[in-house]
Order: sequence, then C-alpha cells, then structure tokens
Amino acid sequence: MKISLAICTWNRSRLLKQTLDSIVAMEKPSQIDWELVVVDNRSTDDTVKVVQAYQSSLPIKYVFEAQQGHSASRNAAIREMTGDYVLWTDNDVQVDSGWLNAYAQGFAEHPRAAFFGGRITPVFEAGIPNWIEATWEKCKPVFAARDLGNAQVPLGNGVYPYGANFAIRADVQQEFQYDSQLGRKASGMLGEDEISVLRKIDQAGHTGVWLPRASLKHIIPADRATTQYIANYFTGQGQTNILQGKVQKTVEVAKQEFLKNRLAWRIKRWIREPDEWVSHLIRANLSRGEYQALKQRQELV
Repeated sequence: MKISLAICTWNRSRLLKQTLDSIVAMEKPSQIDWELVVVDNRSTDDTVKVVQAYQSSLPIKYVFEAQQGHSASRNAAIREMTGDYVLWTDNDVQVDSGWLNAYAQGFAEHPRAAFFGGRITPVFEAGIPNWIEATWEKCKPVFAARDLGNAQVPLGNGVYPYGANFAIRADVQQEFQYDSQLGRKASGMLGEDEISVLRKIDQAGHTGVWLPRASLKHIIPADRATTQYIANYFTGQGQTNILQGKVQKTVEVAKQEFLKNRLAWRIKRWIREPDEWVSHLIRANLSRGEYQALKQRQELV
C-alpha cells in the first residue's frame, strides 16, 4: 500500500510550516510507503522556501499550479500522486502523532470502502472569543469542526468528512475530480468542492468509514476569529447555494433579505445576546452571497 498525502496552499507559509513540522513528528507506518504532495497555488510569499526546507526530512513533492483555485490545485495533486489512497489535509493543521497510522489501519480493515474521514478540532491561536463560544453550534462550520464520535461508523447519506481531514481511494478519486466552479479561489470563499465530490461518490454506490483515531487540530489565527471572516464564509456559502441550485429566489428577494438582516445585525449587536445577532449576521451574508450570484447571472444573460 502507498498513501499520497496532499496539501494545497496559497500564501500561508507560516501555518504551512507548523503543518509540516507536525507531519515530521508523527509516527510513520513501517508497513507502507507514502509521499507528500504540496501544491502551491501561485503563492507570493515564501512558500517555496518553506517547502524546500523539508526536502531532506519528508518525501515531499512540490507542484506549482498556475490556475487559481482550490479545486484546480486538488486536481493538480491528483495528476501528480502515485498512491493507492489520497489523504487530504490543509495548510493550517497540526496532525496528531497517530494520524497517518490510523488511516493506514482503516484502509487495511475496510478495503472496499472508497472514502474515509477523521476528527477536526479547532484551536484558536489567540483564544476563542466569548461571542463565538456562546454561539458555537452556529459558528462551528466556519472553523471546520467535525466530530462524529469515538466509534467507527459508516459515512454517506449526507454525512461526510470535512476538507481538512479526509481520504479517498485513488481509483475512485481519479474518476471523481473537483469542479473548478466550486472551492476557494484566492481570497474568495466559495465552498462545497469536497462535499460535492463525496456526495457524487456516495450516490454512485460507494461506501465510507469514519475513523475516530485519525484526528488533527485546525489552527485558527486571530484574524479569522472575527465577524468579518464569518460574514465572508457565509457569503461564499450563499454564492455556492445559487451555483448548485439549492436556492430558488429572485434577485430582489435576495437583496431585501440581505438588507433586512444586515440592519437587524447592526442594531442588535449592541443590545442583544450573541445568539440573536449572530443569527442575523449569518442570514444577512447568506442572502448577500445569493444576491451577488443571482445578479451576476442576470448580467450575463
């Protein structure tokens, strides 16, 4: 068995270094071969130098992808990988010591399964703000928190792993690649790239398995623990809703929903509990993203 670890990155060299440090420190399965494919999506920071510094300590393959976007980067990793499985993670995680071993064991125990996923625990570098902690159930998707418990359970039927910690059997991944219309591009916040692929794999009849011991930490810098970042995230979700046909509404309806909820958020933020104003923040920016996507579609007609 050979496992291809894959990381797609854009201008996050400081966090990428922490991720690579954790991969150096993790336990290495003795019974398998593995490689690490790092796809640089046109970074303008010192990403190249950071990757080069690990050439002697990791089986690392540097790939430059000129087409902007997470999906384009993922498809570049698929072209370059040589493993029997591709194990996807991000440039802002710290893997647990037994992370790769847990996946290797899961692959061996479930050879017919096509996809796998593990626990993601957000860690806020500057501490979690009180208002996020008070509204965690609403905010946790923004920070990719994922925990389906301590037992191996089937994945599928709408229950999927998240993008910072999942794996797909290579033959299946080659068949189901990533839609360049979806996923983040530079600072844009479109989502659903991996969920869309996992849904298609599931609908094609393949099975998945949750691996509770395959866990990692997702590092949240202070500049992401903000109302602006949450607003950007849900704006991207709103745009994705329109692209995927999940929401049917007019441009005017989306605009009115955005304006109404934005006003409610701006007022209630100062006089109400976080649970109430965060809900308006989320609804305002979902509608904002839907409005932007609908308006763009209208202008193209």
